[in-house]
Amino acid sequence: MSDIVDKIMAELESDPMIHAKTLNIVLGSKGFLGRRKVLNVFGTAESAAEKDRAVKIVQREAGDGYDVADKIVVIGESVR
Repeated sequence: MSDIVDKIMAELESDPMIHAKTLNIVLGSKGFLGRRKVLNVFGTAESAAEKDRAVKIVQREAGDGYDVADKIVVIGESVR
């Protein structure tokens, strides 16, 4: 893994509100010649709040240097 992915995963794992074992981050690229870096965040979350918290951490750490693709699926809440 890259340094940014390791740093983000460490922060997710240290957050007691996030089940980081169900999440993963893959560094990719997009755009012309693949120059723009993308952090693909995928996995499952028990609630929308957990998902939002995880995505906000990734976005904060990514800053302006990376795009963030949120592919987390919420599995723990009932649909009304």
